[in-house]
Amino acid sequence: MAATAAVFMFWQREPEGLVVGISNLPDSLNPVLEQNLQGMNANELVFDGLANFEVDTASGKLNAELALADSISQDPATKTTYTAVLKDVKWHDGTAVTAGDVAYSFAAYMAPENKSPKRDYLNSFISSVKAQDAKTVVIEFRKPIPEFRAIPVLTFKIIPENYKGTKLSTNLRSGDKERGFATAPVGTGPFVFESWEIGKWLTFKANASYLRHPPATSTLVLRRVLDPVIRLNEFREARINLILETSPADRPMVEKMGGVQFSSFMPYAFYQVAINSKKPTFASATARYALSAAVDRKALVPGVTDRDDLTIVNDGAFPSDLFSRNFAEYNVPPFEATHPHNPATAASLAEKAGLKGQSAVLLFPDSLGDLGQKMADGLVAQYAKIGLTVEAKRTGDQVFNRLVFNEKKYDLALVYAEGFDNVYSDMGKWYRGNGALNVTGVADTGLDALFQTWDNTVVATDWIKVTRELQAKIGALQPSVPLVSLKKDVYSRAIKNVVIASDNPFLSVEEWAQ
Repeated sequence: MAATAAVFMFWQREPEGLVVGISNLPDSLNPVLEQNLQGMNANELVFDGLANFEVDTASGKLNAELALADSISQDPATKTTYTAVLKDVKWHDGTAVTAGDVAYSFAAYMAPENKSPKRDYLNSFISSVKAQDAKTVVIEFRKPIPEFRAIPVLTFKIIPENYKGTKLSTNLRSGDKERGFATAPVGTGPFVFESWEIGKWLTFKANASYLRHPPATSTLVLRRVLDPVIRLNEFREARINLILETSPADRPMVEKMGGVQFSSFMPYAFYQVAINSKKPTFASATARYALSAAVDRKALVPGVTDRDDLTIVNDGAFPSDLFSRNFAEYNVPPFEATHPHNPATAASLAEKAGLKGQSAVLLFPDSLGDLGQKMADGLVAQYAKIGLTVEAKRTGDQVFNRLVFNEKKYDLALVYAEGFDNVYSDMGKWYRGNGALNVTGVADTGLDALFQTWDNTVVATDWIKVTRELQAKIGALQPSVPLVSLKKDVYSRAIKNVVIASDNPFLSVEEWAQ
């Protein structure tokens, strides 16, 4: 008899719960290691820091508040030593969080083998983190630092030193348990990791013992829908409750759907045109002044940049709303514009610098999408008015990063600068002479010295004064053309209490209810 074979196909039903539609699943759930955007967002579901960024649901404002720490106090004598006393919190596996876990976490961020993207940032502020006893952590900062700047630094996520009965190595790439932690983590956050269906979804269940209060939603699903058109259609058909990755260009269409809640927030980020000062065309500050004065920022993308409810126009390196967002109680006057839009001035400067009749290529990455194309087209049209012929060239992100950030072989580049904290502590990376993200080639010892003063300033009023000086100094050098900061939208349906205040959409996740 002929043998017969049966092939059994197992169909797995999609999980139920609050469904979040995303373009890609996290590539890791270990906050120490390098992660894609989706992984970094998911960290907020599973982990806490000594402090967390939280959203005030009434005002929508973002604040750094104590989380695993019951108290964090500064030594008034040294002003560099902070002591944190932990709350009685348990990991998702039921074991207690200890000061040793905090010290271990910092050591893991610092371990060179992990190549943590947070290593340089944390290392620039903190020299050591030590467990004094089971519940007391001593953090030594490298320089005196005021509480309003120290607490945000201490939001780095804490992971357990022991996992599944084994003490983890600080090298989180070294062994099976260490690697396993990245795909089945244990944290303290509002949601407990439950399952991972490769290429399809991740599921999380509510942490009934969460330190703030149990989440209002029992199950949360991160569902992968790569195509943005399909993602919006799934949202329209109510198979997805919330979409995180949106484009300002989509908003008019989504507004017509009905029943959609728009949660908009202004990210700590900005668009700018980086100028390669090593190119003879742009070697003079006068030429760079002309590039800035030529740009009518509000007119770049009609329907987007001309909407005051969506756009902050930036006339300098720091976003124009820096003081009003962070120091409203001080009634700080706004920055003075450095080389704002002025067609006559732009034409005169372009003539003087020899820009008229010259040509250049403006690179921008695929990740900026249709908005990037429209912004680039707007720049091309505006630069034509001063006699500079610019070709907008879209490239893949890897090619863009190689040409702009690694090889620095470009003329002009449309850049989205992001990943800042609320006071833009990392701004020096873009503008110091040896800054890791200084792609313009503009270097000035006076500016470097001013950044050093800025880093060392601990009194808020003094810090505001030095920040204003930095804005003016960078404007005098004009290494780039500041453009705008744009609000981001999160679309939701059939969910209550969604409040978004930053690039991480899950800061208020324990409040979301269906």
